[in-house]
Amino acid sequence: MDSVNYENIIEDILNEGAAYAKYFKPKNLVFSNKFRKYCEDNLCGHYGSNWMCPPAIGSIEELKRKIMKFENGIVFQTLNKIDGISDKEGLAKARDLHNDFLRNITKFIKEKYVDMDTFPMGAGQCEICNKCAYLHGEKCIHPEIAVPSAEACGIDLGELLKSCGLKFSYSEDSIAYISLLLFKNKTRG
Repeated sequence: MDSVNYENIIEDILNEGAAYAKYFKPKNLVFSNKFRKYCEDNLCGHYGSNWMCPPAIGSIEELKRKIMKFENGIVFQTLNKIDGISDKEGLAKARDLHNDFLRNITKFIKEKYVDMDTFPMGAGQCEICNKCAYLHGEKCIHPEIAVPSAEACGIDLGELLKSCGLKFSYSEDSIAYISLLLFKNKTRG
């Protein structure tokens, strides 16, 4: 770890309400084209609909090059109550709460550690705008808060969690969402 104390950042994330948070090295991330295939098969219904999903987000190779510029990372999970796995509205609300949590933590960390660049990855598709500017051939109007998912970047979250000694946590009445927050010193490009 560099001069930043990542244990303090983990403590901040946990104090704000995450179920867990764990440090990792991005160089150990496993990338897989199978997640991009899920996107291309449009299993979630958002392929080609916004800047943070494929194909607009870029190729896995491009994203991997970007991600590998970051030396440190934290994976964290939030848990939210739902009325069963078929509760689509509850699932969407829990995802939005999780991504809001990620954005707030990212903002807090950027303010506290001004020499750090961050790359946050959230859960699911970008949900900031009702209709993304991508659909009109225009630039993202919220690039400072729009975040891709780890899966859209080709990251195997199951492997990451396993390497950190963690697992997906969910039950019939709760859902877990996972995010990554990557860090690098601004002076290192």
